[in-house]
Amino acid sequence: MRVIFAVKYSGDEYIGLMRISSILRNKGYQVEAVEAEYNKVKERLKDGLPTVLAYSAPTIFVSHYLKLNKRIKERFNVFSVFGGPHPTAVPEMIKEDGVDGVCIGEGEFAMLELVDNLCSGRPVNDIKNWWIKENGKVFKNPLRPLIKDLDSLPFPDRELFKNHALFDRERIYILTGRGCPYACSFCFNPYYNKIYEGQMTSIRKRSVENVIEEIRRFKKDFPLKFVRFYDDIFILPFGWLKEFSSKYKKYVNLPFYCNVRADLIDSRIARYLKNAGCFSVSMGLETADDTLRNEILNKEITKEQIISAVKLLKEQKIRVRTSNILALSKQSIDKDFDTLRLNIKCRVDYASVSMLAFYPKTGVQKSIGKYKHSLLWGLENNQEKSLVERLYYLFPITVEYPFLFPLVKILVRLPLGCLYRVSYLLWQGYCAYFRTYPGGIRAFIKGVKKYTKKIVFLRKERYNNA
Repeated sequence: MRVIFAVKYSGDEYIGLMRISSILRNKGYQVEAVEAEYNKVKERLKDGLPTVLAYSAPTIFVSHYLKLNKRIKERFNVFSVFGGPHPTAVPEMIKEDGVDGVCIGEGEFAMLELVDNLCSGRPVNDIKNWWIKENGKVFKNPLRPLIKDLDSLPFPDRELFKNHALFDRERIYILTGRGCPYACSFCFNPYYNKIYEGQMTSIRKRSVENVIEEIRRFKKDFPLKFVRFYDDIFILPFGWLKEFSSKYKKYVNLPFYCNVRADLIDSRIARYLKNAGCFSVSMGLETADDTLRNEILNKEITKEQIISAVKLLKEQKIRVRTSNILALSKQSIDKDFDTLRLNIKCRVDYASVSMLAFYPKTGVQKSIGKYKHSLLWGLENNQEKSLVERLYYLFPITVEYPFLFPLVKILVRLPLGCLYRVSYLLWQGYCAYFRTYPGGIRAFIKGVKKYTKKIVFLRKERYNNA
């Protein structure tokens, strides 16, 4: 029995898939990854080996994966399964043509049991965490307990993507834990906490020693220069961070990037990060409007806390990247200019921007009573949408050069979309590879290519889903 992961290479590492791959390989199964394009998947399946074809499906890729899978199933006898955040929230996708199984929640041991049973000829319709479709009938199984000891899991199988062009030998993505205690309305975590209610702590953390050992093993084989911690909130719990601060500096001593929350940053936390070697952090600013941020997005963070957090981090010479969401209200463009002003006031090192995405089972999705993947919230005509989309591209560079601010109000009314997109990509690439998580000129060129492909794909998906 062989497992093939069909993936869209978004530029981020598929840590979940790599962990599942480690578990499967440890049991002797053949595992590989292939780009989720019909001809490439078809070539891998021509040998006729029994195959589980698996997709880890964030919402943005679901439509693409379902279309691809349907074509594959028309020609090949594979067992097709979907897992990840979207299938967990919408297991009803099991009803789609060609879908044999949907995994809800954690997939490591659920996937191993499925492959074991398929290989040995045992039934697969009673495995926990799985919805399985057989002869048109759907079997809905309960959740298995969460994995409490994350140290018991093998390290991610980075060999899975080692030969891909996007594999980065100088930078590594690391997850130190799972879960988030907060209830931001645009995030999937509150729903995840709900389905596991009664059996989970909001954050499960690997030991500091386990995290360091994973990095050191990678460092032995590759010229590692930078670490990206990918946890939703890296700095919790504080006792773990304190221990990490001293041991990471001693045993790894490489610059790193992580995600933080403004209301958790005080002078002590900023020092822990600096002492460990933190180069940059990302923080959700979202919007300058406290009402929008806290009543619509449910962030429970004030503007004053954001300003204070940025100040404390920059005092420690830690670079700050903010995430901002445009088009949150019917007064969108004015509110968005206020958000631009706040980023300028904070003097952040890079201000990333996005539009609000209505992911299934999130608070904002429920607030409009229906699912839409992407929407310019509150905008009622194409002219308003054009203004916000142009501001999207001009926003980051204006934060860096505030003298552009008066001009931007004029520029957003000019139909120079291509020029704006090019300047956006170049500035984004420069900041990513020289400021946020530096990698030098080669990484910059590689990154611009990656982000260009990603934006083309996202725009195509938005058009197809409109």
